[in-house]
Amino acid sequence: MPLRAVVFMLLAMLLFAIQDALFKQLTQNYAVLQLLLLRMSLVVSGLSLVFLLGRNTLTLKTLRWPLMALRGCVAFGAFTLYYLALQKIPLAEGATVLMSAPLFVTVFSVPLLGERVGLHRWVAVWVGFAAVLLLLRPGSDLFQPIMILPLIAAVMYALMPIITRHISATESTFTITFYTTVSYLVLCMLASVFVNLWPATPDSSAFYAGFAEPWSALTVEATLLLCVTAVLFCLSVLLVTGAYRLAQASAIAAFEYCYLIWAMLIGYLLFGELPALLTYLAAAIIVGCGVYIILRERQLNAKIRASAPHY
Repeated sequence: MPLRAVVFMLLAMLLFAIQDALFKQLTQNYAVLQLLLLRMSLVVSGLSLVFLLGRNTLTLKTLRWPLMALRGCVAFGAFTLYYLALQKIPLAEGATVLMSAPLFVTVFSVPLLGERVGLHRWVAVWVGFAAVLLLLRPGSDLFQPIMILPLIAAVMYALMPIITRHISATESTFTITFYTTVSYLVLCMLASVFVNLWPATPDSSAFYAGFAEPWSALTVEATLLLCVTAVLFCLSVLLVTGAYRLAQASAIAAFEYCYLIWAMLIGYLLFGELPALLTYLAAAIIVGCGVYIILRERQLNAKIRASAPHY
């Protein structure tokens, strides 16, 4: 596995954790959809500026725009659902559920990418899923329906690296990121029009009421904070895209677990959130499964290299 892919992923998860915490803080006073629309406008503007400055080396030509658009759609669904959940739940709990995404990547990499996953890694995947269920506690009185949102977000987020692997052979990191964010922005615009035409009513579900929350003018401080999240988001997406271009999805996905560690630390420092013992237990199991997958992948690759004929 290329070391550069690992470094890209570790740094991306740190930046994601910081910007998610800042975005969560903003959602306490402003509508999630409003913030997403403004942030993605800033991200697309920033990427456009990067393209203009580096147009001699960067390109926007592509023949894979349908997959680019699909990647933007799943990104919109994943991040929108995740931030709607973070508005109501602690960052550590949301992050723990979201971190089931690498497990889904490993599962999806078999039918969608044709990658081989051995028995040992399958066991690690299912143990990780069991830890997620332990945290969600479905069927009990402690179950919170809103916790389903980060789980669905995890499934959608897992599709992003799968799509990246399909198009990375012919498309650059910048091209993939640019068209993904443009598609994301278009969906934010369409969703904004929809909720203004059909605002939430007293009879609306709790989910739609949160999605169609009324907008309000941002303060100067909030605007600056939103700009920071846009820069961090842009850098994070570029790094994640680059990581999945350089390594197999079933291998590099496990490094996304470090997001969980950063999220717990930042959640405590910024919001004073101290996770429950069950959250720590579930997180430890999920991280343990991820580490095992990494070690198993390295072991199998070493065996393959050792058994390969040398001429």
